[in-house]
Amino acid sequence: MHDTADFEVQPRVARSRAIAIATVAICLFIAGMIASAPMAANLAREWPFVSRLMPSRDGSGPAGPVVLPGAFTYQQQRPLSCEYASVHIATTMIGQSISEYEIEAVVPLSPNPHWGFRGDIMGSWGNTDDYGVYNGPLASGLSQLGIPGNAWYGTTRDDLTRELDAGRPVVVWLGLWGDGGSFDEYTDDGTRFQLTTGMHVMVAYGYDDRAVYITDPGKAVHKEYDWATFMSLWNVMDGMALSIG
Repeated sequence: MHDTADFEVQPRVARSRAIAIATVAICLFIAGMIASAPMAANLAREWPFVSRLMPSRDGSGPAGPVVLPGAFTYQQQRPLSCEYASVHIATTMIGQSISEYEIEAVVPLSPNPHWGFRGDIMGSWGNTDDYGVYNGPLASGLSQLGIPGNAWYGTTRDDLTRELDAGRPVVVWLGLWGDGGSFDEYTDDGTRFQLTTGMHVMVAYGYDDRAVYITDPGKAVHKEYDWATFMSLWNVMDGMALSIG
């Protein structure tokens, strides 16, 4: 025969054990969450952002990077055809594709790159005998082909961003070896012009507050130059540019 007190004690013991087990489970769960928190934080830091908001230039609020659509990579077809390749990229971006060879056909040859292509297009890059062409003859050639192009000198950061904001890709001339390789040359009639070793031409297709976005036909790659570096290389060539569109 059992005392009724036994039946009262057993349920109490069962309930106490259940509460204890639940308490332990909760503690283990909380401990696990705390232990995993650093890992979750690390994953958040390492997760790539799809886009990054940049502060607007007028301070009115956040603004994203400006990126023109259709900026593709393209390998120039000859050692010194970066100007023609850049024109091909930029005209294709605005839906009026002109090949290297089409623009070359309407650009004359001249020892003065302000008047035409200087040297042999199959020559070695970086020297000034086999060299290239400046923006004026390209703008004239594009006009013959029915495509608008504006040649710029002394172009500023604001000028560049204004053109990109308007949806126009900009062909830019950069002195990749710095201004130490620039010197003056003269035509037979005494006209002075600048030549620069390490001159190269690419297409600016976007920017943010940190950098300029470039597509480079020399290596068929997209790249970025921080603004200080870009401006120093661009200023070697007097901010020479050709906006297209």
